[in-house]
Amino acid sequence: MPSFNYDDIINLSYPRNDWNTLIKHPRMSIENRAKIFAPFAALRGHSDAIEETAERRLTIRQDELMEDSRLELDEALGALAEHLQQGEHPVVKVSYFVQDRVLAEGVGTYEELEGTVAKLDAITQTIQIVDKVIPLANVKTLTF
Repeated sequence: MPSFNYDDIINLSYPRNDWNTLIKHPRMSIENRAKIFAPFAALRGHSDAIEETAERRLTIRQDELMEDSRLELDEALGALAEHLQQGEHPVVKVSYFVQDRVLAEGVGTYEELEGTVAKLDAITQTIQIVDKVIPLANVKTLTF
């Protein structure tokens, strides 16, 4: 018959909860037991990197468009206005700034939206893509 690792102790009686046993084998405190099951950081610095990325995402400042970018945007808006006057509703992709409700003015995120243009309003200076109304001052890029 093969020998197993625990053959020498398998038939021993269970230790009693008396003073002699407790002196030889004191119980572990609850604090020490909790340390055994405490979580550990498998990837050091990972949580810091996540927090840093979240902070960066929240603290993006609205970009001022350079003159060439502003001209490209104006040309795209002019072409879009012509399509709308002809009764066409082209599909566009727009990148625009979304102001954060909590943070300071000019701090938020950039989002992209692709959809059919419903309306370009020169009076209110907005563009409506499907059911989303975007102020033209917040538009960064517009492509057909």
